[in-house]
Amino acid sequence: MNGNQPENTKKTQSLGKIIPGVLIVIVFLACYFRMDTLEKRLLRTEDVQAIERLQYAYNYYVEHMLKQEIIDCFADSPDVLLDWLEGKWKGKEGVKKYFAVGQVPPAGFLHQLIPSAGLITVDPDGETARGRWYAFGGVMMPSQPQEDGIQTVSRSFINGIYEIGYIKENDLWKILTIKWTIPYGVRIYDGWILPEDIAGPMLKGQPAPGAPQMVPDIPMDPKDLRYVTGYVLPFHFTHPVTGKPTSEATRNERLKPMKP
Repeated sequence: MNGNQPENTKKTQSLGKIIPGVLIVIVFLACYFRMDTLEKRLLRTEDVQAIERLQYAYNYYVEHMLKQEIIDCFADSPDVLLDWLEGKWKGKEGVKKYFAVGQVPPAGFLHQLIPSAGLITVDPDGETARGRWYAFGGVMMPSQPQEDGIQTVSRSFINGIYEIGYIKENDLWKILTIKWTIPYGVRIYDGWILPEDIAGPMLKGQPAPGAPQMVPDIPMDPKDLRYVTGYVLPFHFTHPVTGKPTSEATRNERLKPMKP
């Protein structure tokens, strides 16, 4: 036995040199795979945030039918599809056909669809995703003025559901497909309060309905277009796909201030 001790000692010493190296490799690999997993999770989180930003911007543009901005939210893929209740439109050209840029809605138009309860699923390839959203809001559709100058307005609330497909093109998320349904809506013929109804009395020095009389630090400006139906509050952000400023300033140029 004594003769084997030196040999065993050598083996033990050899293992003592190898094991730390093996442990270092194991720890390195574990850290590598951990970092890889964390990086993938971070990328998915960033993808979801980018898709949410795209969707929110799209619905802001739809509210006032800023049509070029709406069109720019869509991918260039031939698989683009609008699946509306009134039919389907295919490709980017179909989107342009549906959102006819040359047709500017009248000042009283509003198509507010507030996206909520968004549930986004990014596909394993990281290049496509799907989202489901509720969309609820007020819709105002002015008719063309009649010969006597009278203009009627259809006003309602609707609740819709989107199933939307997204695709990443040149590292930017864009809308690929939209499927839309309206489970219910309600038409309201009376009781609507417009900006003029709110601002009119206040411009005359009266308090807002049900509110106490208040003295502001800076008085109301009668030329402020926020008191006029059709005003688009300027966006602080540029377009999420093109990076360009939006066109609400051009839309607001057609408005005239209220007469006190």
